[in-house]
Amino acid sequence: MQITEFFNTLSANMPTWLENEIIVMPNWHWIIIAAIIVTSQIIEKTAVYYTARIFIKKLDRDSTLNEKKVKKFKRAFGLMVNSAIWIITVKAFPFKENIDSVLHRGALIVFAVAVVLTAHTLVDVLSVFFERKAKESDNKFDDILVPLLRKSAKFFIVAIGGIYIGDSLTLDMKGIVAGLGIGGIAFALAAKDTISNIFGSITVLVDRPFRIGDWVQIGDGVQGIVEEVGLRSTRIRTFYDSLITVPNGQLTNISIDNYGQRNFRRFKTTVGVQYDTHPDTLEKFCEAIKEIIMKTENIRKDRFYVSFNNMGAYSLDIMLYVFFIVPDYPEELEERHKLLMSVLRKGNELGVEFAFPTQTIHVQGMKA
Repeated sequence: MQITEFFNTLSANMPTWLENEIIVMPNWHWIIIAAIIVTSQIIEKTAVYYTARIFIKKLDRDSTLNEKKVKKFKRAFGLMVNSAIWIITVKAFPFKENIDSVLHRGALIVFAVAVVLTAHTLVDVLSVFFERKAKESDNKFDDILVPLLRKSAKFFIVAIGGIYIGDSLTLDMKGIVAGLGIGGIAFALAAKDTISNIFGSITVLVDRPFRIGDWVQIGDGVQGIVEEVGLRSTRIRTFYDSLITVPNGQLTNISIDNYGQRNFRRFKTTVGVQYDTHPDTLEKFCEAIKEIIMKTENIRKDRFYVSFNNMGAYSLDIMLYVFFIVPDYPEELEERHKLLMSVLRKGNELGVEFAFPTQTIHVQGMKA
């Protein structure tokens, strides 16, 4: 009431030219709008500056945040602050009723959109921060949890934000939501696969059949490295570098062979030597291989086999069967290399000749 009386007094004592109307409003109303614009811009820039300086800098100590995502967040946050100032100030000034309603309603709509955009972009900024923290931790479960929470948060922000924006547009959101409830059965039938995939993602989150970076085989077909777990599907990078998308709903009803969770990695091969190798030399070679295994750090010592177990078509076959204690496939390859090189050197040292496919042809002499 005091604000209204103040503006009535101000209007009665202001110059006539300020009372003149231009484009549906008096000149002094346009001056007020210009003042609101300038004030909102100043407050917006100040709010964005201190938000970036305090909030963003704390998250981005290592300068790993995506610059584009940070800029999108700043723009959305600035728009939210700007529209909030309009909502407050427009109601404080005595505009005409029709002008006041248009300005206020427009500010409410922009504010609703800005709130949704700010929340949506904030999820992106925070997810980058938490993904970095997840990679720094030893717990691989975080690598699945963070991307899944990011996508879930975005989904709910869009869903709830749509209702909020609709309400700011004076739409009957209760009626719309009720209508969706009536058609819920039909919608559920149409979206049963999507619902199944969402429950599948929850199953993956709870049961933890694999982690990001694990080598898995899904059923009898898909095999590769788990790259991303989403709300609807899981993405697997195959060894020929293609990207396969597996619906999460399938993961609840199919076997998952997780090679990445092995405590030991089995390696079995056959070392073939020539048939003219002396039995004593063959015996020494087998014992030497066992000694190599016992001296190698990353091989399981309580379960390995080195045995002359077959007389092949062109070689005397020694079975080499070991388990490597390594965390991943690249290290397994490195250990295989070291072991086989040691076996090869020891064979050369003992004078063992390694076999290769040979064939002897007997030609019957022709009679004169």
